[in-house]
Amino acid sequence: MRSQSSIAYEKIKEMIFQLELLPGARISEVQIAKKLSLSRTPVHDALRRLASEGLVRIEANKGATVSEFSDEEIREIGAVRLSLDLLSQQLASYYGSAADFDHLDQLAEICEYASSQGDVYGRIRKDCDFHLAISEISKNQKLIEQQQEIYQQIYLIQISKYTDIEDSMVQICHHKPLVTAMRKRDLEQIRSLTYQHLFDFYRLNSYLPTGFNAL
Repeated sequence: MRSQSSIAYEKIKEMIFQLELLPGARISEVQIAKKLSLSRTPVHDALRRLASEGLVRIEANKGATVSEFSDEEIREIGAVRLSLDLLSQQLASYYGSAADFDHLDQLAEICEYASSQGDVYGRIRKDCDFHLAISEISKNQKLIEQQQEIYQQIYLIQISKYTDIEDSMVQICHHKPLVTAMRKRDLEQIRSLTYQHLFDFYRLNSYLPTGFNAL
């Protein structure tokens, strides 16, 4: 049986991800507790947990707000994502089976379908699913845990930054070529596609590809 703190955590996170609570918005413990029919203690605990995951910010005398990422913070998250994605993909190219790569191709197609239907948020969710599935193939539990945490922040950034399906579709054009590169264990192509995949949205520094050539 889930604790009240776990229930509050899931409900508040859902409100954030559905943009019921917008980035930068103050989160009232009293109002949330009333809405969820809970006491303030589990709501307080849930907000602390969300803060530890980067989805909420808590400041003394100001309370909690939904995280709103600056351009520099987004660039920093993009650099971390680049390093984790590259590690995941290179490990997946080593450990992955034909069935694993077939599954990734299926996820890529689901992502494309969401885009074709004009479903921006569905496309973003499936994009995260695609990349997290790659990390699962890596067989590195610590990497999987780090990816799961940072992709929550990535999801929040994307749903708050993308404004239409055309912008959103740019993110999926490299999925299938990336799967092909992993099947072939073509590490150079993996690095190239991954950097192309992330460069514009995160406004990554141009020196990064050179820095990752040694991986």
